[in-house]
Formats: sequence, C-alpha cells, structure tokens
Amino acid sequence: MKKELRALAADLAAYLKTVDEDTIPALHLAKNRARAPETVSKHAAQASAGSVAPPPLESPPLSAKKSLAEAMTELLDEVRACRKCPLGHARLKTVFGVGSLEAEVVFIGEGPGYEEDRRGEPFVGRSGKLLDKILETVLGLSRGQVYIANIVKCHPMKDPEHPHSMGNDRPPTPEEISACRPYLEKQLALIKPRCVVTLGAVAAKVILGETRGISLLRGKWYDYPRGLFGSQALKVLPTYHPAALLRNPNLKRDTWQDMKMLKAFLEGAV
Repeated sequence: MKKELRALAADLAAYLKTVDEDTIPALHLAKNRARAPETVSKHAAQASAGSVAPPPLESPPLSAKKSLAEAMTELLDEVRACRKCPLGHARLKTVFGVGSLEAEVVFIGEGPGYEEDRRGEPFVGRSGKLLDKILETVLGLSRGQVYIANIVKCHPMKDPEHPHSMGNDRPPTPEEISACRPYLEKQLALIKPRCVVTLGAVAAKVILGETRGISLLRGKWYDYPRGLFGSQALKVLPTYHPAALLRNPNLKRDTWQDMKMLKAFLEGAV
C-alpha cells in the first residue's frame, strides 16, 4: 500500500515538472482576498436529491469573550450530541473535521468510513494518506494548513447492527444529508475559507445541487450556491475523490490539473 501511494504521489510530482514549470510561483498562504476566478454558468439549483435550503451562509457573530476556537468547540459538542438521523445511533465516533480554523481552502468528502469511524478524524485510511501526499507534493501544504470535513459527520453503514464489520460503507441518504448539512454550513461560516474543494461525485452534487457526474463537473470553478461572505463569493472546485485515484491511476492527470487551478487561485494568480 505504501509503495502504491508513493508511486501515485511521485507520478503527480513528475507531471508537475512537465506542465508550466516556470509559470507557477511559490504558494503564498497569506489571508488576502484575491479576485475570484470567472465561474461557469449558475448551478442547477435543488437538482440533487438530498439538497436542502438553509438560510444564506452568514458568519455567526462572535462575542468579545468567545473565540473562533470556542465557537467551533461548541459546534463540535452539538454534533457529538446529535441524534437527528439513524447515523447518530450507529456510529462509533463523530468525525467532525480537522485542520486550521484559518484555512483558505476546505476539502469536503462524502462521509466517514471504517477507519475514520474508529479514529474520529476524516480521511485517515488509504484515501487520506493519498490526499496528504497530494497536498504535500502538489500544493506544498500539510493537513494542518487546510481544513478537511465531510458532508455527513457519522459513518453511513449498510448494516448498522455490525459497526465493526469491514466493507460496511455506503453513501449517505438524502435524509442523512439534510440532517447533517447545517453543521457543515456552520463550519464554513466560522472558518470563512476562500474556496472549497469537493472530493468525489457525492460531495460535488450535494454542494452544487447538481445531477451531472464528477467527470463533467471537475475542472471548473463554481460559486457556492448559498450565500456570500461579505462581498466575496465562496468558490467551489470539484475534483475526484482520492479513492478514485487508487482504483484508476489514469485520473491523476485530471486531478493534477484541478490542483494546479487551486494553487493558482490561492496564489492570487487568477
């Protein structure tokens, strides 16, 4: 497994040297609000099953005595106590999110799997290790410099009566997505990232309210469908889930192109 991950990461790094090597400046992570890239036409609103219509994203006011970390901890406690859907009764641990609360980019996956349910952290299995390699090799970032979360905070299982069984993963249902999405919305409102990267078809369809597959959605910037952060629209970049790269290494070229777009945006080069 480690050899496979290293090989995929090495291929991405090698591709880096063949594409516009001299035109990509070093990544700057200052919290500047660079001009957003031109986006594609407006998304197909409410087209995806399970999409909900919460109020526009607005950053919750923080009192002078409450820090960002304290506000996020309160949200974490709320998630841990949540039993709004069956996932809350079957999970082993909640998988809230991990990374910097001042991150410029938030990566959003579908939901926790077997390993994540045990450790309480998103993307810690094979897919997570590959995501870490991509962040380091292509973007020069660590897990602690971005924020990583999922559409749902608990492990969707085919057989919730046997949470310790391997191969028990499934996509979240529309009802589970509707129950859990407000927590993700609150995380984004607190962090105020410049952009979101959706990992895989489920995350992209839910966030954008789309029905098209990931191969048609990826490679373009979109506006986050719900609300603004001040005068700056939150941008969305869909790409493949790392698990798809493990199944089909041919997708790594498209993934690198998407990461190149992300890097240019974070640098303010767009």
